[in-house]
Amino acid sequence: MGEKILAQAIHYEKEKIESSFNKLYSGSTFLAERIIYYPYYYFIYSVNAKRIFMPLKEKMGCVVDAVSCRGSLIDANPKLELIDIPINQLLEKTQSLDDCLSISESFIHRSLSLKMRMISFSNIKLEKQELFYRPYWVVFQNNEKQNEQNFIVDGVTGQYHPL
Repeated sequence: MGEKILAQAIHYEKEKIESSFNKLYSGSTFLAERIIYYPYYYFIYSVNAKRIFMPLKEKMGCVVDAVSCRGSLIDANPKLELIDIPINQLLEKTQSLDDCLSISESFIHRSLSLKMRMISFSNIKLEKQELFYRPYWVVFQNNEKQNEQNFIVDGVTGQYHPL
């Protein structure tokens, strides 16, 4: 049984991931055994702020991890599509929209004041909020050695991290 969700499209397919790992670690066989969809909340704010040399009037985006409630700024809006996936591929969100909204607001304020060195904020207004999912491949090393390496691979960017 499936569920319709908003998700980013997979750009790195199973075969490409497996062949890349097999080339990188010659003598080993890797299997992209399953894909999971990780939940994020997406927020867009319109910002009016003052800096020393020029004012800032633009939109800022932030995503907040719906499992650990960690935020990050985004450079571009994620391209999302409505897809139907099996329920067992969905990682369950543990954070509510309200919890993540407050995290995103404080993250935007902190980013503006510390990283972008804004003097004051005259107006920060939430324009859009949405739950979406990002695909990740779980990759297992299939060999007889005891020291197997397993990875998680971002299905959008191809970046990988050891498990």
